[in-house]
Amino acid sequence: MMNKILLILVILFLNILDLKSQDTIKIATYNLLRYGSSTDRNSDLTKVIDYIEADMYITQELTNNSGVTNFLNNVLNKNSDKFLSAKFYDETDIDQALFYDKNKFEILSTSKIDGDPRNIVAYRLKHIPTENTFFVFNLHMKASQGSSNEQRRYNQVQQLINYTQQMNDDHFYVVAGDFNIYSTNEPAYQKFFETTATGFGKFNDLIKVEGSYRNPEYAIYHTQSPRTSQFGGGATGGMDDRFDYILFSDSLMKSNRTFVIKDSYEVIGNDGNHYDMAINVSPNLAVSQELADALHDASDHLPVSVNLVFSKEAVFPINNSPIGNDTIFNLYEFPVDNTLVGKVLANDPDGDDISYTIISGNEENFFNINNEGEIFVNNGNALSNESYKEFVLIVEVSDGLLKENIQVVINIIELPPLSIESYVNKIIKIYPNPFSDSFVIDVDTKIRDVIIYDTKGRVALKKNKLVGKNNIYLKRETNGIYIFSFRLNDERYNIKLIKKGL
Repeated sequence: MMNKILLILVILFLNILDLKSQDTIKIATYNLLRYGSSTDRNSDLTKVIDYIEADMYITQELTNNSGVTNFLNNVLNKNSDKFLSAKFYDETDIDQALFYDKNKFEILSTSKIDGDPRNIVAYRLKHIPTENTFFVFNLHMKASQGSSNEQRRYNQVQQLINYTQQMNDDHFYVVAGDFNIYSTNEPAYQKFFETTATGFGKFNDLIKVEGSYRNPEYAIYHTQSPRTSQFGGGATGGMDDRFDYILFSDSLMKSNRTFVIKDSYEVIGNDGNHYDMAINVSPNLAVSQELADALHDASDHLPVSVNLVFSKEAVFPINNSPIGNDTIFNLYEFPVDNTLVGKVLANDPDGDDISYTIISGNEENFFNINNEGEIFVNNGNALSNESYKEFVLIVEVSDGLLKENIQVVINIIELPPLSIESYVNKIIKIYPNPFSDSFVIDVDTKIRDVIIYDTKGRVALKKNKLVGKNNIYLKRETNGIYIFSFRLNDERYNIKLIKKGL
């Protein structure tokens, strides 16, 4: 109910707001592959630019001032004159350039931050319709793998952080470019997200992956290389790396005045089906064949774009509640601690990170839940079917602002006297069961970490290993249910024993 009320209030507020006071703009980053005065690729680049329709292009690998002029006049302004270029630093290496819609932005300042092998270019801009100011950092890091190259990338990020940590939450900024980072484990990547000495200046990535990007599971995020054959320079090998990024300040993630639209992040032309392939191998489900061919020929990188909202007044980006389904899990009684019960399936329509909390039904702390929604057993020794038939847990799923409750029913299933995988049942024989004072465990192979305990978790017998025929005496133990627990081939198994007495 509260979520519905909030949504109504948001809609009413947006209707009252003067729509001219806000503007949605698109920014894109694109490595132009040693682009200079030649016009050979301009036809392909024009097709790409016409498709993106960005208000700002953050570009890398321009060889000189002639390249800036060529791209500005013969690509961006081929059919208009709305784009301008920021100050260009023509240095010894391939360099970065910024192009922007002159009706939407004004350059307030341009400066360099020391970097190796290329300086970071910092632009301070004003969004003309709303008069909001923000920073864009254009970054092109050292290429290639190896510890020395990783260190140079790390050093360059450190230089950037030294600059941004002097800002506060009133500063909006993005960093974009060709990062040449191969894995989220790289120190350079990790450095972007560390809490700084001032508490300000770190970045956020809308893409959430772990480890190496060279993985077909992450194909939808890859930006290099759209080619498998060599021509015109550049990298080949097919789509297998995420080198091109747009990262965001904390302020752009949580502001109600200027903010990033999280689900607008797009790798242009990547349909996720071209791992280790050229981007123009038919079919491409993201773009037309003509555009796929243009992306293939224009550069050895794909462009990346995202939308930002600028507003004069505070607005509320529409935030949808997490969603999930009520779930039923079955769990055999007396499970081993840390047994996985099941995973709560939930997601956030806006792509926000979500957290899970058991808010009721777990008063005796039999279960815990992690950040992935996986429920695990605590104190499984006490989970008997005789005492507990089911648990009804209420799991709260939160995106940090809105919450949704999911009901999770866990049925406690009675463990049969010989509840065990069939192949293990051939190895181990227990008789009699039920028993009075004693029983025999006949083991064809060695089992380890043997424990026999009652329903309260009290240990009746403990041995490091068992093999062969073993007489087990529990004469002094009370009648009732016992669990014979052991490890075989690094897996733990439980067998239910019943002591009835004479």
